[in-house]
Amino acid sequence: MHHFSGRRRRRLRLKLGVNRNHQGDNLLKLKLSFAFFALALTPLAAPLLAPTHPVIALLIRNFFSRLCHQDAARSFMVDGSPIAVCVRCLGIYCGAALATILGMRQAVAVRLLAIAAALNLLDVATASLHWHGSLPLPRFLLGLVLGVGAGAVLLSPLSSRVGLSAG
Repeated sequence: MHHFSGRRRRRLRLKLGVNRNHQGDNLLKLKLSFAFFALALTPLAAPLLAPTHPVIALLIRNFFSRLCHQDAARSFMVDGSPIAVCVRCLGIYCGAALATILGMRQAVAVRLLAIAAALNLLDVATASLHWHGSLPLPRFLLGLVLGVGAGAVLLSPLSSRVGLSAG
């Protein structure tokens, strides 16, 4: 068995691409992914829990009421009840969760966020001018792209440290 000095071992580790914090960073990324997916799915639980666990459903709605207007006319329905957030907010949460598995470079993420924010502002402006009605699917997709951009910007420092950046 060969014995290497500390300096030589470190050089060998760097040459092989072994990073001491690699496992810790991957674990942090896994935890963040789980948290983002839980946040994205929680609004869907409110109408499902309402018949059997109304207090929990109310707590979920109350939590998200601080983050979203919760207009039932602008929300997807589950079992005849609106979910705890509007379609755009649901898209944002799902997009942020999706960003945890995409691993985007920061420059790409910032551009995506800027474009998505501009498109969302354009949608809000044209809707307030009554140029179109309530369009749930486009609103959800615009929120999804905004969420991917925002989530990727938040996660890009971690992605670059772990080496998960695409391209």
